[in-house]
Amino acid sequence: MDGIPRWKTYLFVVIPMMRPVFITTLVIVASGIIKLYDLVVAQTSGGPGTASQVPAMYVYAYMFQAQNLGQGFAASTMMLLSVLIVLIPWAYLEFGGKKHG
Repeated sequence: MDGIPRWKTYLFVVIPMMRPVFITTLVIVASGIIKLYDLVVAQTSGGPGTASQVPAMYVYAYMFQAQNLGQGFAASTMMLLSVLIVLIPWAYLEFGGKKHG
C-alpha cells in the first residue's frame, strides 16, 4: 500500500470491498420507491395538482381511472425498460463477464 495515491486506494480497495453494501442499499431504496405510491395516495392523493406525482401513480391513473390502456401500458413498459437498462449490464458484469478457470 506504500506509494499508491489515495484515489487508487479507494478505487481498487475500498469500493470493491463495499460492493455488498452498495447492492443492499440499492435494493432498500428501490423497495422504498415502490412503497412510496401508497404513502402519496394516502396523504395527498397526488396533489396539489401534480406536485407529488410518482411514476406508479401516473401508470395507475392512465390504466384504471382514465381508461387509456395504451398510454398506461407504454408508461409501465418504459418503467420496466429503465430498470432493465441498469440491471442487465450489472448482471452481466457480476455473473457472466468473469472467466473461471
